[in-house]
Amino acid sequence: MAAERLSVLGCGRWGGFHLWYGSRVGLATTGWEPAGSAPLEELARKRRNEYLELPEDVRLTTDLSGALKADQVIVSVPAQTFRSLARRIAGRDLSGTDLVLCMKGIERSTGRRLSQVASEEGVKARSLSAWVGPGHPQQLVRGVPSCMIVASERPESAERVARRMGSRLIRFYRSTDLPGVEVGAAAKNVVGIAAGILDGMGYSGLKGSLMARAPQEVARLVAAMGGDWRSVYGLSHLGDYEATLFSPYSRNRACGEALAKGGRTAGLAEGVETSAAICRLAGEYGVDMPITRTVRSILDGALTPGEAIEELFGRPEKEEFPDSFR
Repeated sequence: MAAERLSVLGCGRWGGFHLWYGSRVGLATTGWEPAGSAPLEELARKRRNEYLELPEDVRLTTDLSGALKADQVIVSVPAQTFRSLARRIAGRDLSGTDLVLCMKGIERSTGRRLSQVASEEGVKARSLSAWVGPGHPQQLVRGVPSCMIVASERPESAERVARRMGSRLIRFYRSTDLPGVEVGAAAKNVVGIAAGILDGMGYSGLKGSLMARAPQEVARLVAAMGGDWRSVYGLSHLGDYEATLFSPYSRNRACGEALAKGGRTAGLAEGVETSAAICRLAGEYGVDMPITRTVRSILDGALTPGEAIEELFGRPEKEEFPDSFR
């Protein structure tokens, strides 16, 4: 019996891991990037990147039509570029394909979740899922296990993806709360920037308070958007805090630390654009999100980190657990 086919659209840090992992779980794996892509050219030339060595059986291609002929297609591109890729995918026959979004972000210009972007652009597949949760490629390829989550509006879709991709390295949980999981995963990156700012200021002891308060405001937003607030306390958000708020590998935490020290970091930190998108959603749904708003103010240069802490601590006292989203 022929192995099921997996294609990965996007061969960067996480896309490269998905190629490595797809081969590991026995799938016929292909990676796609457009012609001229630096990550694809590096993998094709060296068969490795800075995180891993690509298995010999993994194919690489610039042919999008061919890559889409798969049982499962993982999308692993920057969240803010996904709409342009979705337009290229729209109209293709994906009736036999499970489309899995493996990005943690919200579109800045519209405030749309990425599954909504796919729907708006007319992408039609057998199923649409989001795969998120804690982990770093650097650790996973060394055999450090993790638990992750697959969310889809149809339970059987999440179950099929989890069964196909699960292993001793990644244990999957499932959810039908696509809004809560997508928003929680995206907001986690913004909290990571906040944690880095505290590190850069020498206030790392405040990260405990950050961990307690940030999920509260994200849960309020998820509930207002019609999602299940409990998802915020699961693997998509709170469960990913260790990998984002403390890890030396976290780009969002490093971004925040550099901000506090007056600099910037290289590499993609999805929380930068997502913070603007979440502030937009908070305004649309009438949700108070002081931590997210403060991160955005620092990124915009409206507040220094020191001024931001003073502003947050100057807010009126309140109950720790109001019933606003229960």
